[in-house]
Amino acid sequence: MKKTIIYLMAAFIALGIIALGAFKVLDKQGDAESSKSAQVSDEKALEESTQKMEGLEFAQSVPNDASENALWAMMHKMTHQKVVASEKWGLIRMNEESIGKAEEILLSSDFNSKENLLEIIERWKNGQFDQVDDEHNFIWGMQGGSIGRATGILSEQQEKEFIENNFTD
Repeated sequence: MKKTIIYLMAAFIALGIIALGAFKVLDKQGDAESSKSAQVSDEKALEESTQKMEGLEFAQSVPNDASENALWAMMHKMTHQKVVASEKWGLIRMNEESIGKAEEILLSSDFNSKENLLEIIERWKNGQFDQVDDEHNFIWGMQGGSIGRATGILSEQQEKEFIENNFTD
């Protein structure tokens, strides 16, 4: 009787090990399929990130006494020139003029997000865009964003294509 119990326990343990191995193999296959799907999605987002967009605005159209929400919208639209995102709504050329305008609005404000946004503006003034996707997502999050999360940064060539498609006549 004891031998039977020992054999049954060994068999259950062996079956458990086999089942665990099978689940790991299936999980890896699922991960590979998810990875391929994510790669296709990322490629599509990258392709769409350089295309012509609607909603071109100009920094001059943002008043000096803009609300905090209006400044978030302005800075968010500026980042679209530099980020990969599945959806982009609106754009403002990110250049010295628009960065200066955003800084001017911020410096004369008492916005809750003033310190964080000034840090971002300072990086942009210094040509540091290695965090622009995170900065986009920070601003986008403050706006309650749910669609269009930035997933990367455009290469110089991709940004050039975006500029040619959206800011040239």
